[in-house]
This record gives sequence, structure tokens and C-alpha cells, in this order.
Amino acid sequence: MAADERPTEDDRAWAHWLGHLLWEASSRTSVMLDNALDDTPLTPPSLGLLDRVSTEPGISIADIARRLPTSAQDVSQKAVRLERLGYLERRLSDRGRGVALFVTAEGERVRSEANVRFAAFEAELAEALGTERYRALVELLDEAVPLLMAFESERRGGR
Repeated sequence: MAADERPTEDDRAWAHWLGHLLWEASSRTSVMLDNALDDTPLTPPSLGLLDRVSTEPGISIADIARRLPTSAQDVSQKAVRLERLGYLERRLSDRGRGVALFVTAEGERVRSEANVRFAAFEAELAEALGTERYRALVELLDEAVPLLMAFESERRGGR
């Protein structure tokens, strides 16, 4: 294709692939979420980690990594950063074996404030997409996530 030629629909077939659309939608919303948390020390992934630990106090890094498409090393790096900020602490598990994560009082305060911002962003997103389209998209993705997890596991050979 010459430099002055515009791509045809055939040249841009990838633009309508599910994987590409999910990536593009995720990239765009991630940037907007980063902006919503701009003047906080949290990022969407670190807020997600705080939410997970707050919901499941005493969860281990390995358990979190098993549930998310990320490595234990990635979770550990985020946890270390949150510990340094005073939002997370590691203690011996209530079950007596292994290290468990717990959100501190300051972590709960920051998490709560960040989730207010997150909810405001979600409301803006719902308005921008239209309430019905927003609800339909959320329902479809809620249904798709477990199916994608099963597909991912199958592709890894059931590991």
C-alpha cells in the first residue's frame, strides 16, 4: 500500500476481532480510570488488590495470583508498594501457615475514597454509553469472564 493510500476494510479486519475490541476498550477505560485516581497514590490494579484483600482478609499472594491472569511476582510487587504506603500488612495466616495479607485502617480509608471516584467514573461511563447499553455490556462481560477463564485453562492444558 502506498503511503498516501487509506486502508480498506479488508486491511483492517483486525479492527472487528473480539480480542482487539476488548484490548482497545480496556486500554481506553484504563487511561480514564488512571485519570480518575490521578491525585491518589493508587492505580486501578492496586485498588483492585486492596479491594480483593479487604473482601478476603488473610488471603495469600499465591491465592490472588491463581484467581487473576497475573503472576505471584506481579501481585507481590503491588503488595510491597501498598505495604510501603501503609495500606497493607503481612501477618501470619489465621490458619497458622503462610503469610496472609490484611488491609490497614489507612488502607481502608484510601480504598473507600478511591472507590467513590471509581463509582463516579462508572456513572459517567454508563451515561456516555447509555444506561441500557451499559447494563447489557456489563451482563455480557459478567457471563463471558467465567467462560474465558475456562477457555484459558483449557488452552493451558487444564493447569
